[in-house]
Amino acid sequence: MKKMMKNGWMIGLLLGMCGFLQAENYYVSPAGKAENNGSREAPFATITQARDQIRADRAAGKTGPWVVTLAEGEYPIAEPILWTTEDSGTPDEPIVYRGAGDKTILSGGLEITLWREENGVWVADLPQWNGQTLFFEQLFVNGQRATRSRYPKEGFLHPAKIWEEFPMDRKTRRAEKPQTRQQITAHPGDLEILNAMPKEEWKWTQMVIHHHWDTTRRILLGWDAQTQTLEFQGGTMKSHNPWRTSSLYYLENVRAAFTQPGDWFYDGNAKKVFYRPRDGEKLSESRFIVPRPGLSQLAIFQGKSATEPVTDIRLENLTFHYSDTPRRKNVMENAQLPVEITGNLDQSGPSQFEPNQAAAFTLAVVMVDEARRIVFQNCELAHLGEYGLWFKNASECQFVDGKLTDLGAGGVRLGEGRAHESSAVTSCEKNVVHNCQITQGGRFHASAVGVWIGNQTIGNRLTHNEIADFYYTGVSVGWNWGYAGVCFDNIIEYNHIHHIGQGALADMGGVYTLGTLTGTRVCHNVIHDVESYGYGGWGLYTDEGSEGILMEKNLVYDTMDGSFHQHYGKDNLIRNNIFARNKANPLKEGEPHQLAITRVENHRSVVFERNIIYWDEGTSIGYNFDKADAEIRNNLWWKTTGNVEFRGKTHEEWVEMGKDVGGIVADPLFYDAKNNDFRLKENSPASKIGFEEFDFSQAGTLSERTLSGN
Repeated sequence: MKKMMKNGWMIGLLLGMCGFLQAENYYVSPAGKAENNGSREAPFATITQARDQIRADRAAGKTGPWVVTLAEGEYPIAEPILWTTEDSGTPDEPIVYRGAGDKTILSGGLEITLWREENGVWVADLPQWNGQTLFFEQLFVNGQRATRSRYPKEGFLHPAKIWEEFPMDRKTRRAEKPQTRQQITAHPGDLEILNAMPKEEWKWTQMVIHHHWDTTRRILLGWDAQTQTLEFQGGTMKSHNPWRTSSLYYLENVRAAFTQPGDWFYDGNAKKVFYRPRDGEKLSESRFIVPRPGLSQLAIFQGKSATEPVTDIRLENLTFHYSDTPRRKNVMENAQLPVEITGNLDQSGPSQFEPNQAAAFTLAVVMVDEARRIVFQNCELAHLGEYGLWFKNASECQFVDGKLTDLGAGGVRLGEGRAHESSAVTSCEKNVVHNCQITQGGRFHASAVGVWIGNQTIGNRLTHNEIADFYYTGVSVGWNWGYAGVCFDNIIEYNHIHHIGQGALADMGGVYTLGTLTGTRVCHNVIHDVESYGYGGWGLYTDEGSEGILMEKNLVYDTMDGSFHQHYGKDNLIRNNIFARNKANPLKEGEPHQLAITRVENHRSVVFERNIIYWDEGTSIGYNFDKADAEIRNNLWWKTTGNVEFRGKTHEEWVEMGKDVGGIVADPLFYDAKNNDFRLKENSPASKIGFEEFDFSQAGTLSERTLSGN
């Protein structure tokens, strides 16, 4: 009850909208027929039939309210369901599409049948699809994503050498062609597994390389066993983030790596697919689903224009499963690969993807654009190739009490990538993502984030969510590298953000910010287990140009490279947080530090006050934290294994320099920090710095208490 009161304005809005839910107008069932009238006795077969019937009712002069009830079962989706301006309800009488139970599934999948067992391996012949052999890069068995045969089975390889053809005319500084040849030379012995691979199988194999915050995918064009060299062709590497010998790479769809239960292998030459069953799976009881080729979106709410939006539609108790992440024709054309490798680029086939932070080039299975008051309640989006939900140019929309999981890219996107002048709803304002599980992301596009809040975003609320198990950032706010952007007054509160990075990528944060973000609040979140590869697994990370942010009453622990790091920014208030136990990065020399500021600028960068900083190993501050124009005061510092020092100075000496006046060095007296119980004992000295206790057990979803101290 206490939790719900904190968001009473929103819950009240939801409850206030329930009064109209009296009558049930139309029914849909998997057993329905196209010629039916949509009654309970003669239901429609598809949700689009119900939508079209409501359009016809309106044309005949009828008025709402309308409620469409979908019986439990699976509804195949061959193309995105489209709601436009003409499908709008009103604030008092929104149009409702409601699942009758928890298993009302709108599916973008195709089932592969006629499997057989051969020597303990399950095998199926690949069916024909649109005049060609069905191609796919994701397979789901019994509702779980299967593992595309991968080498190495766990972890990654490091290149011994990187080579790229230089495609630019050095005089004109222009590239003569959009693609370039690229090579990775492996360390001796790393890729002996490829020596027996027939050349004909190369084109079905992908190399995936993680380089800092980006991921690139390439089709294998060649392997030279003598020189230990892999050959590729694609877009030129980014000058600011190329592949490096410290990068991490692996191979997918390798026959010789098809060895473990849950693995699958696509044999495009023999036109077969192979699967190794997991323990307990029975062939006669198993279902094998692949995404319908090219179908990356299942539902689109698209207004006619900024002044004629689609409005007032509610989806309740609906599940969206299975979507593709198709190759982009422009990317493949630019790569100029031989047609015998790619096939017809207008059809599905082997893919390449160029690097892009946050996987920003991808789409979402549910798109809401030029829209107002579109509400999703108790909906699930799962087993997807790209993002789950995108509120693009949308206002007063909600995704509440939902679940987004097993995501090829990220969970939720709000706003746009570029800043521009707004009119009507050509911005993303006052939307809510509340009480949702957003987990298991980046399964195909590892650089995606849990929740991305870009430009044109004002007054959105991200509250009481669990955001976990991603390979890059948990929450990204702002999308401008410098002191600019249109991203104001967004609220990120009471979220449980954990197990981010997982040693795959770098330069990330539990919460990551960019650009001018005046009025943005990052408060009452619990962030832990942020682990990067190479550098930068920060808990709170104010990156380039971050400005005007309040970060208060967050619990941050078990990070890598620092609990808080500011690259450069202005007037950010970091107050009353607990920063605990930043751990050493095994790939970096020197002691780990807890806090850091990188760039020194001629303005106030941060106010850092009334925080508790608690650690076991390393030192207190790093980079230029002591040199930046920062107001540092009234903080409590404690190292469990030794003396607290600040660049070789004691706290008393630091105070004499005007730093951390009013601060103390003392054990904060947590109840049980080793077991992550950071409640303060009654006699804690934290009161001496004005620290205000906060109940970190309130973070996360409302349905379960996620933290100790409950």
